[in-house]
Amino acid sequence: MPTIVLTRLADLRAGDVILSLDGRRYRTPLRVTDALGPIAPGSPVHGVRLESPNPASGIEWVFYPSQMDGHRLEVERPAHLHYH
Repeated sequence: MPTIVLTRLADLRAGDVILSLDGRRYRTPLRVTDALGPIAPGSPVHGVRLESPNPASGIEWVFYPSQMDGHRLEVERPAHLHYH
């Protein structure tokens, strides 16, 4: 899979895999399940939903632009998600 560097959550797509944040690799890479959008129907709060690295925990993973934009995300993007 091609690896790209992003600094805005709005550039993530469902299916992307986040390998590192600011050069620190995740032990278990984080898969994006939903691109940037409302965290609940009708909610003014937007975030990117991620697959939990520990599904048994029941903890939902969401990244928010106010916390993540400007940070360096190393991302693997499946070839079928690249637009030409």
